[in-house]
Amino acid sequence: MKQIVQKLIDSFDTTTKGFSSRKLTAFIIVSCVIAAHIKWLSIGDLTQLGEVFIIDYTFIAALFGMTTYQNLKSKEDTPQ
Repeated sequence: MKQIVQKLIDSFDTTTKGFSSRKLTAFIIVSCVIAAHIKWLSIGDLTQLGEVFIIDYTFIAALFGMTTYQNLKSKEDTPQ
């Protein structure tokens, strides 16, 4: 348990000792989205289901776009 906590703390540094900051950020955002969906579903008002799906799929597309852009940029930066 102590190692996990230490790696979490080291994640906020710029060294490679901790967990990946990108993975931690994604985990926190996904956790917040799940909590928001659970809260929204517990209300029981599904009239805005279309808007929720639009927001979800737009967010997913943005994340895929950022990952694709990063992969393309890293390929351009490497000498051949």
